[in-house]
Amino acid sequence: MSSLVPERASSASISLRLSAAWGAWGLSGGIYTPFFGAWLAYRGLSPTEIGTLLSAGMLLRVLVPPITGIIADARNDRRSVMIALIGLQFLGYVALTWFITPFEIFVFAVMANVAGAAAGPLMDSVSTRLAERLGFDYGHVKRWNSITFALANVASGFAVSRFGLVVLAPWLAVSLALTFAAVAVLPAPPGRSSGQIAIRLAATLAEARELLGSAAFLIFLLAASLDQGSHAFYYGYGGLHWRALGYSGALIGVLWPLGVIIEALLFSISLKLFRSLGATRLLVFGALGCIVRWTILAFDPPLALVIFAQLLHGATYALAHLGAMYFIVNAVAPRLSATAQSLYAVFSNGIVMGAATFAAGPLYAGFGGRTYLLMSAMGAAALVFAFWLGRAWHGGRLTESGGEEIGDTI
Repeated sequence: MSSLVPERASSASISLRLSAAWGAWGLSGGIYTPFFGAWLAYRGLSPTEIGTLLSAGMLLRVLVPPITGIIADARNDRRSVMIALIGLQFLGYVALTWFITPFEIFVFAVMANVAGAAAGPLMDSVSTRLAERLGFDYGHVKRWNSITFALANVASGFAVSRFGLVVLAPWLAVSLALTFAAVAVLPAPPGRSSGQIAIRLAATLAEARELLGSAAFLIFLLAASLDQGSHAFYYGYGGLHWRALGYSGALIGVLWPLGVIIEALLFSISLKLFRSLGATRLLVFGALGCIVRWTILAFDPPLALVIFAQLLHGATYALAHLGAMYFIVNAVAPRLSATAQSLYAVFSNGIVMGAATFAAGPLYAGFGGRTYLLMSAMGAAALVFAFWLGRAWHGGRLTESGGEEIGDTI
């Protein structure tokens, strides 16, 4: 079997390049998450136009990632597909610095949004595959996404306060240029015969159908997606609700990164956590964290309990995410890794998160912070499926076909 990476590319070198890519990507997320909606309004889009743009992006984020994941697996080359997607994301943000009509903003913003959503699962696929093959800890590279995201939250807040929302598009373009550069220097796969792509695509589609026919994989998707989807109200309305409770912008700015700091710390010991607990127990503890965290926040508690709930982000997001990553690494054959990662992203961040976000709006209007109880219920459902997964999956591959191919690449 030929090597996954060139011999000259050491484990430390690859780990450093992945860390740089995750870190640069975190810089973009750190300004996009709190300010993109406000930037769209600043550029003159009406609330209806903003809602249409974000809805279109969410719909396409459900459709596009599985397609790109299957193509990447069929080509046996996740790196080049990821480079193309990050390139599109970069071009979209560059265009947003120049094009000003609502239609132009709609086209390029949706393009960047969808390309980034499709590239994310490929980055996780590449990172987990290389970590397993070269012996470094996946969490050691993933944590830089969390660290720079938190730093960008703070820095972008100061930048927007000082210069205004005009900084958003250039900031996004520069951070994506850095991400593109870091991904581009990852080791290239060996050459492939383009004439085989149709055969490989048909085989990959067949294997994807077999994977989706596995009860254990469907149970995993439900457990992991309900956990991650339970963050919908927090992401969409958490800051708004805190403002309604009288929290200052400075206090919210301190509360928000607390969970991200714990997230990064847990990523730093991710391999130890997996070896101690296993993938399904990580999902169990993530779901338990959801039940406790969202129930606390549902009753508008004193600040000390809010801080405790924020620290539980390490369980609700980080432990569950690590459980999902290590499940895919161990349960899914390497040649189908991008497809599996894309399906996980679509179910968790697309379908379940989208449905929960849609439901949270009218519930918040009627019940305020008690809407967190819906998120607690999702955590309870995730717990049931996580326990079920522990009984349905015994640690091996879920499909007979789709084994590790000759000349396996990233």
